Amino acid sequence: MKNKVKGQLYMTFVIFFLSVLFTINIIAWFYPQSIVREDFENDFGGWTVDADVPQDPNNPGHPIEWHIIRTLDKSSSGLYSLEFFIDGKQDDGTIWIERKINVKENSRIQIKVAFQLYSEWESANAIAGVCAHVNTSNPEKENDFIDGRLGPANQVAGWKKYEYTTRITTDSTGEIWIGLGISVLWETHMTYYIDDLNVAIFYSYL
Repeated sequence: MKNKVKGQLYMTFVIFFLSVLFTINIIAWFYPQSIVREDFENDFGGWTVDADVPQDPNNPGHPIEWHIIRTLDKSSSGLYSLEFFIDGKQDDGTIWIERKINVKENSRIQIKVAFQLYSEWESANAIAGVCAHVNTSNPEKENDFIDGRLGPANQVAGWKKYEYTTRITTDSTGEIWIGLGISVLWETHMTYYIDDLNVAIFYSYL
């Protein structure tokens, strides 16, 4: 009889422990443990610029023109945003900002990247694509952004919010790389603006 009672108490404890662990895990997926916010009011906030662009046929040995700079021309909040310009006449090229973020090593995490992008005009043609990269590797090539293509950049005239959510397993370094930018889809010069960048990180404990 005593063994039966002990067994029931043990099972009750196990069920209670698993229920608590499951509840913690559910909360973890919906409540971020780390948030990075940047509106570029003071500087780049730890973000750096990078690109994978073709050579300029009119200027051998040099890449096509492009830049990512802070500007007062447009802003979603505050005074500043980032201006993304690229000469897309070669129908190729991706430019982006990137940042390394330290997280828990060897962990399952969910990352949500959200930001505002400004387009001068709305177009039914896909002039540029909005892209993102979230992984344990540093983005170096245009192909690193294939899984994070977020749609055309000219969906509206003005500001539009773009979001990208993915899940990854971190390695022993506890580092992840976030990148976001634009990819050329049409043979023309193009300028866009990005502001109000937020990165939220959610941990799983199961």
